[in-house]
Amino acid sequence: MTLVVSGMGILAIVTHYAPERSSRFGLIPALHGAQADAFGVTIFFVGLLPLGLLLGTARRAGWFGSVVVCLIVASLFIDAP
Repeated sequence: MTLVVSGMGILAIVTHYAPERSSRFGLIPALHGAQADAFGVTIFFVGLLPLGLLLGTARRAGWFGSVVVCLIVASLFIDAP
């Protein structure tokens, strides 16, 4: 799961394009340029969350998860140029 979701994020960053996708609110248009890059960074960080299951102890998984969630929130609020 990490490879697929993070790979989608990296692909959006590299190609500067995120295709249109469906949500429960309807069709979301495709993203181009800086918007696609910001989307790709956020999706890449979301893809890292399942790696917390491999960390052995709940304490390490909790720290890892909290750091990744902080990175996700930061990537949502940092404005792409």
